[in-house]
Amino acid sequence: MKVIKTKPTRNNQTINNSLTLKNQKVMKTKKYSISMKAFTALVFAFAFSAFLNAQFVTPAPSSNTQLTPEEVRAASAVTYDLNNVNHTAGDSYRWAVRGGTITGGTPSGDSSVTAWVVDLVSIDVTWDNTIVGALGSDPGEIIVQKRVGGSCASELQVLDITMWNPATANFDLATLITEMCSGEAFAFTVPVDLTGAPDPGVNNGFDVDWEYEDLSGDLEDLLGIPVHGMTGTAVSNTDLAQIPLPGGLVNTGLADATFTVRLTAMQDDFTAAGAIGATFEYQITVHPTPATGDINSTPAALLRR
Repeated sequence: MKVIKTKPTRNNQTINNSLTLKNQKVMKTKKYSISMKAFTALVFAFAFSAFLNAQFVTPAPSSNTQLTPEEVRAASAVTYDLNNVNHTAGDSYRWAVRGGTITGGTPSGDSSVTAWVVDLVSIDVTWDNTIVGALGSDPGEIIVQKRVGGSCASELQVLDITMWNPATANFDLATLITEMCSGEAFAFTVPVDLTGAPDPGVNNGFDVDWEYEDLSGDLEDLLGIPVHGMTGTAVSNTDLAQIPLPGGLVNTGLADATFTVRLTAMQDDFTAAGAIGATFEYQITVHPTPATGDINSTPAALLRR
């Protein structure tokens, strides 16, 4: 099986022989990305509105606790809870969320808040902000405070959130050919539109796995190597990846053959697997070289004795 790997560019790609295998795990940022993205989240540190400021009790002296920022997918639902070691039955809690909606919470501008509720040590949040741009992100924040005996208040616990679009990949086939003659060369690559989180550091935030299919068994590249089963991984850090094609295709059969390029998996800068979209196949019909036929003469040509 021949394997190909490409680097991100809008120009034609050089076909290599390497295969990238991908593990699919739960979503967690790469360790070298957290600090950069955490800085981005901190830029949008929560600014109290007059309404929200009135919802919390500020102890004196006050020193709010800024927790390690986290990243989530837009439209995801997440449960947040406090360390029960510090909880005593009867303690009251108030939560506020910016950029998301607390189940059972009260809307307030761009925030969602709860009343002071006894033993409310966890909340369910839907991060429902609309993200602008394929690689866009949006800041959010969670604030919680505890009150003991109805009067003594804790410091505020503040958790910054960064929301990202779901990771997806779809072919952009608007301008590509759908048929060709045997022996013709390719002068283009196949573009893939991407959404999700890029890598802020090393420019390899997206991996897109692909394969070639030729069910006829008649298609070869210009070097005479069968193309069926070739696989590879395109790497990108923008909203576009490029899938390479063979130098050309030769149909060794007598009938039309279908050449298919298929997306098989994708992943952005998080370790959770992304989603292949509805436009995940590109097909080209490769016509065989037609037989011209022999030239016959009438009446028959002269024959020597």
